[in-house]
Amino acid sequence: MITVQDYYEPTQPTLLFSLHPEPAQVIEAGTKRIEYRRRFYHQGPFQAFVHVTGTHGGIGLFLQISQPLVAAPNRLLANLTATDATAIRNVSQAVALPIRTVIAIPRLTLADLRQVDPQFTAPRAYRFLDKPAQHPLRQFLLQQPGIKKP
Repeated sequence: MITVQDYYEPTQPTLLFSLHPEPAQVIEAGTKRIEYRRRFYHQGPFQAFVHVTGTHGGIGLFLQISQPLVAAPNRLLANLTATDATAIRNVSQAVALPIRTVIAIPRLTLADLRQVDPQFTAPRAYRFLDKPAQHPLRQFLLQQPGIKKP
């Protein structure tokens, strides 16, 4: 069985961040290859687990992100959808996260995650899973079965 561990790059930072269901679905389908944020980690390539918000949410994706791009939104406009443009309006700089690889994992609910980390809450911005206190959660996530998407 192939797990997320098979795609994991130990030299890159590992983050956990949240997305609404709609962008998560189009990322998983392979039709959205760049995620835009008002501000976000942009120090170099990274990998991230994605927590999908909502009542049926949970962690369901693992992404590998190439070097993020930081620029004024009008410089990124050529690639923006209407939803993306709304997300970064009224800011002087935005961050574009080029998605290199998408790995789908079976949805892990809040109850599943709290069995590993009783204090688990979905991040508002992002959380580093490389910190020692987060290692049990990261290790649990890396053991999940993963399917590479187009």
